[in-house]
Amino acid sequence: MTTKNNEISIKKLNIKGKYSGFTDFYDINKVKIYKNIINLFGNLKNKDKNNLILVLSAKIMDLDWETELKFSRQEIIVLIRDLIPYFESVEDYETCGEIHNLYLELSSI
Repeated sequence: MTTKNNEISIKKLNIKGKYSGFTDFYDINKVKIYKNIINLFGNLKNKDKNNLILVLSAKIMDLDWETELKFSRQEIIVLIRDLIPYFESVEDYETCGEIHNLYLELSSI
């Protein structure tokens, strides 16, 4: 679910399952989290959006856990610096291309 207001685009990602720890949770769900970050950055194509929030929630160590990952328009470098290297490491070059194109498009806005 994505919520939008004047300057902020918020996406909520509730990840089902029970995880024994944060490492277990992150390792299993890294692709899902990263792809949601990519989709969230796509909202910056709308020029009136300047801030992004991905709200993650899950059950970790039998506790309900929630956190917010916040990004601003000025942080599009995250796409190139953090996300592309991961998708290159798993040889998902199609996603690398999508990220690269998104970065170029956002850089020109």
